[in-house]
Amino acid sequence: MKKLFTAILIFFSANIFAQTITKDTTLKDTTLKIEIRNKILTDSKDGGPLDFWTPIKGHEYDGELIQKDPDIIATKREIAVIKWAFVLTKNGIKKKVIISIYEELKGRKIREDEIQLIDMGIKKAAG
Repeated sequence: MKKLFTAILIFFSANIFAQTITKDTTLKDTTLKIEIRNKILTDSKDGGPLDFWTPIKGHEYDGELIQKDPDIIATKREIAVIKWAFVLTKNGIKKKVIISIYEELKGRKIREDEIQLIDMGIKKAAG
């Protein structure tokens, strides 16, 4: 009986200890995600390494051929969104997070056409 009681006590102690470690790890991961999110936002603004918009100012609606047969033409603004989503996807950022960061970056709710552009960037990164 004493051995059974000791085994049960050890089981519950190990279980409780494991939960504490999981909570601490989750907290650290969340903090890391906030730091990464802030870095992405900073790098996506004027002159940052993820700023695909500043270099095209004044030419946002110029068209470029992005695919042949069938021909697909996109504006430079659309290409900027595709490239941005491509880079984030290649770095392991998921679609839901990309959309959330985009909305924060632009200061408004994302439009359906922009979601389609993000999907194109994600698809290109996967393929």
